[in-house]
Order: sequence, then C-alpha cells, then structure tokens
Amino acid sequence: MVSSIKTDKQQIAQCFSKAASHYDHHASIQRYSGDKLMYLARHQAGDRVLDAGCGTGYFSQKWRQQGRFVIALDLSHAMLQVARQQQRANCYLQSDIEHCAITPHSIDIVFSNLAMQWCDDLAIAVNSLMSVVNPQGALYFSTLATSTLQEVRDAWQFLDNHQHVNPFLSYQQIEQACSGFQYQFVTEKVTEQYASLPELFTSLKGVGANFVQGERPKGLMTRQKLRQLEQVWRKTDSGKYLLTYELVIGKISHG
Repeated sequence: MVSSIKTDKQQIAQCFSKAASHYDHHASIQRYSGDKLMYLARHQAGDRVLDAGCGTGYFSQKWRQQGRFVIALDLSHAMLQVARQQQRANCYLQSDIEHCAITPHSIDIVFSNLAMQWCDDLAIAVNSLMSVVNPQGALYFSTLATSTLQEVRDAWQFLDNHQHVNPFLSYQQIEQACSGFQYQFVTEKVTEQYASLPELFTSLKGVGANFVQGERPKGLMTRQKLRQLEQVWRKTDSGKYLLTYELVIGKISHG
C-alpha cells in the first residue's frame, strides 16, 4: 500500500488479535484465495516453507501435512497463539513482512495469502520476502486490488465524507512493485452475498478487515445510518447484499 499516511501496524495487529478466536469461522475469501494459491504452488520443490501473514495457521497446517517444515509468521501475537495451540506449524515468529527476520536465502517457498495489502510499501515487502527465498525457490502471494470492497465505498459516500475502506493498489502498481523479479499473475473478482448488512459487517470484522488507516469517523453504527446504507447498497434482484473482492494471485521468482 502506497500512502502518505503510514499504516499503524500496532493497530492492525490489535484488529486481527481481536478477530483471532473467530477468524476461521468468517474467513471464506481467505480460504478461496489460499486454495487457489496452494494449487498454483503444487509443483514447487523444497522443504522449507514460510507462511508470511499466516493468521491462525490454516494454510500452515496444509503445508505441514505435505511433510514440509513450516515457519508461521504473523504480526498478531493472538493469531500465532491460535496457530500454536493447534500445532499448525513447526515454529512461530511474530514479525512484520516488510522487515522479515529470517536468514537470507534460507526458504524454498514463501506463501503469503491476503496479507501484503496491509503493508506500507508493497515493493519493500516483496523485496524483503524475496531476500529470504533461495535462488531456486519462489514467493507465492495473493493480494487485493482497487475494486475490492467497492460496495462499501459507494454506499458510504451517500452518508459522509470519511474514508471507510483502505485504498488498494491497482494491478499496474502491483506489477511495478515486483519489478526486478520474474513474475506471473492472474486476477479474479469474487462477489459474496449476504442476507443482511449486519451479517456483512460481522464478516468483515470477523476477519479483522475493519481496520481503516488514517483518521477514522467516530461513533457507533446507528439504526438510521444502517437504514440509509441498506437503501443505497448494491444488491441482487433477490435483495442479497453484495461485497466484491478483486484478487491478484501470482508467483514471483528470481528468474
């Protein structure tokens, strides 16, 4: 994420820590994206895997079940606690992706599923992770692009001038952040449907994605605001509330 406002990493960690106990229940888009990423990496050789931004370690466990040695890394202590309690990895490291405390060239596969959109500078994050990948290895990552959560932006603009959604990079900006490496990406828009707006917001909060950088509007969601949002929110013909994610999924190697 490129912004004049530095992301508050401590606040991000707190949001995800609060979500840790119920994260797995709400993480449908993370599962979808991670499964695609696992499939993309299915032929990659190597025993040492770094799950960068592992969350509760759901995919760390999938890598470990393949017989790999897995290092689970996350900014959130509570997320790592859940992963450790479930014994989903071989070891656990609380660290920032942009300042990855791993021995250079020691990892065969870096796997990072929907975590790098929280970085201040994607190019720094990519370079940090690629520095730990050995020459034959690769970084497999997914992130979110511009039209992600567009329904949230569109609806709120009728109510106030506050920013309710973080800005996401464009596909071109994501490509630029990977310059200097060999890369290949695919993009896909995934739209989820919810029976109600409270259910939709609970889902966002449930995966810790309710963090917004910079100055945030104060005050609780009132019934009046909720009714106003319900009137302008993009819906299906049957009245389901829509929420779109623009996924960018790919592989980066040293070439």
